[in-house]
Amino acid sequence: MADELGGEPRREGDCGVGALLRAARERAGLTIGQAAQKLHVGDEVLEALETERFEALGASVYVKSYLRRYADLLGEPATPLQQRLDSRMVMPQPDLTRVPRAAVPKAGIVGRVLNGLVVLGVMGLAWWGWSHRHQVVAVPVISRLVPARLPAVPVARAGAASMRPTTDAAAHGGKVGSHAAAAAAAATARITLRFPAASWVAVTDAVGHSIYRGMVASGVTRSFEGHAPLHVVLGYASGVAVRIDGRAASIGAYVGRDHAVSFDITAGGRVLPAPLRAGG
Repeated sequence: MADELGGEPRREGDCGVGALLRAARERAGLTIGQAAQKLHVGDEVLEALETERFEALGASVYVKSYLRRYADLLGEPATPLQQRLDSRMVMPQPDLTRVPRAAVPKAGIVGRVLNGLVVLGVMGLAWWGWSHRHQVVAVPVISRLVPARLPAVPVARAGAASMRPTTDAAAHGGKVGSHAAAAAAAATARITLRFPAASWVAVTDAVGHSIYRGMVASGVTRSFEGHAPLHVVLGYASGVAVRIDGRAASIGAYVGRDHAVSFDITAGGRVLPAPLRAGG
């Protein structure tokens, strides 16, 4: 019985790709539905392969992919089947020259470009006019307001009497400045450490500024100064000689079992224990 595949007549006794797939499926004891479920495809895909309706599967790359997966499931070699498919299947190629293209109205594009340029020009003129008016009007208004805010100076009292408040203010300002300088000096603490052994040191001032952080070698004497209270952390404090504002001080009572210590130095030179803080 003659049949046609892709426009070519099939010869008597010639077994096609679809017949081979169908025979292999029947030998495996599978129905179309069972095979499709194992391949996670629709029944119509396998039916198209077995009836050689390849055009229903789309492009040739999809047909070859389905054929290979189906052959692997049935335990058949896929290469001979694909070679037989290539020799018999004639897939029509699309004529790209006949693809309709939308006509581009050139006049419409030109009109839109011109309209856009007009809108941009109007916006630019509006912005220039607003900025120019802002500059011209704002300056005279400010110039009229500033003199009105200046205090009037009486000419008749411009003698020695008018200078007295200025002298008093200067004197008062001098007192305030001296008090501020004294307060700043009183809020400064200085500590000197002599290390008999190498130790990790961290010194932080009252505002959290790190004055020093790092290792100090054995036999070295270091001095640190900053806004009180100073926070000092020593990784190995055993035997460290401490002097605060030039006076000897003891921190032995605060040294822990791990030889570390954390303490604060107040503005008056007192040593207060402090808990170890994260990161020193």
